Amino acid sequence: MEQKSLAENLVFRIILISILIGLSIFFIIYFKDLLKPFVMAVMVWYLIKTIYNYIGKINIMGRQLPKWLKGTLSLAIIFGTVQVTINLIITNLSAIVANFSTYKATFDIFLIDLGESLGVVDITDQLQDQLNKIDLQGFLAGTLSSLSATIGTIVIVIIYIVFLLLEEATFSKKIELIFPDQKKRLRIQEVLNEIYESTNKYITLKTGISILTGALSYIVLRLFDVDYAFLWAFLIFVFNYIPYIGSLIATLLPSIFAMVQFGSLWSFVWVFISVEIIQLVVGNYIEPKVMGKSLNLSPLVVVVALSFWGYVWDLLGMFLSVPITSIMLITLAQFPATRNIAILLTENGNIENVLIKKKKD
Repeated sequence: MEQKSLAENLVFRIILISILIGLSIFFIIYFKDLLKPFVMAVMVWYLIKTIYNYIGKINIMGRQLPKWLKGTLSLAIIFGTVQVTINLIITNLSAIVANFSTYKATFDIFLIDLGESLGVVDITDQLQDQLNKIDLQGFLAGTLSSLSATIGTIVIVIIYIVFLLLEEATFSKKIELIFPDQKKRLRIQEVLNEIYESTNKYITLKTGISILTGALSYIVLRLFDVDYAFLWAFLIFVFNYIPYIGSLIATLLPSIFAMVQFGSLWSFVWVFISVEIIQLVVGNYIEPKVMGKSLNLSPLVVVVALSFWGYVWDLLGMFLSVPITSIMLITLAQFPATRNIAILLTENGNIENVLIKKKKD
């Protein structure tokens, strides 16, 4: 009878977990338009907190800046950077659309010369016909319009950020009211602090690494005289957040454009090799030393998470796949019932670095 009861409890637990997972997936898919701006706001909130802490180290005549000034400066730096970046991207895309016919003519000549040199004129003619059917100029113009329309989304994100900052002041008090038992309250606070510190560390360091990668790539692209170097460097910065495939996509984009701009296959080769060397050096040597093994996520889990969140939330989901999986790992590791799942998410089975030990009385 006891074995039967244990089996029934196990079946019930499996069914309950399956229902909860199904409901969670339905929720994040059905309400994605509502959730995506909020998640973006949380990411910006992490960056604001980081900048806030750095500004807090500034002393004027032996005194720290007041909280309201530190908060205002943090917001101004973030949104000033976003505004300048969007303006530069719009300017670059507008220039590409305006000069599209020139680039297309150069690329057409390149295809003709390539076909003649390889003796495959028919194939290059067919390729040229297929490319002509693709409305690249229309796609770029549509992208430009979409960027101009992001103002509404930015306003929503700003509203969320303001309320997150306001909520932060009373959040600790709410935790105290929800968990009157001191042991449970301290446990919850430790878990939340671990999630915050781990996620903040990842977002902050990854942003710094991405800026370094983008800046070095910008210098290389300028040396090769590739047009719109800032646009390609920004895309390299953005795609660097996407594990594994992001760096490859970011390297291919300026390389292909260099081939179109100069009408030379060697331009593609040299730009690709140069930018890829930066990606390899930063990604394989600098990033591991800076970030360490703090996340300890299995590469397979990262790829599965990347595919899942990319399918659910498109490009934003790809950016968030690692932070979300990291939060899941930290949370699941704290409870004995879900600790085995946390171990499966790790690279080597070690969860000691995220496990919060219970304090003895």
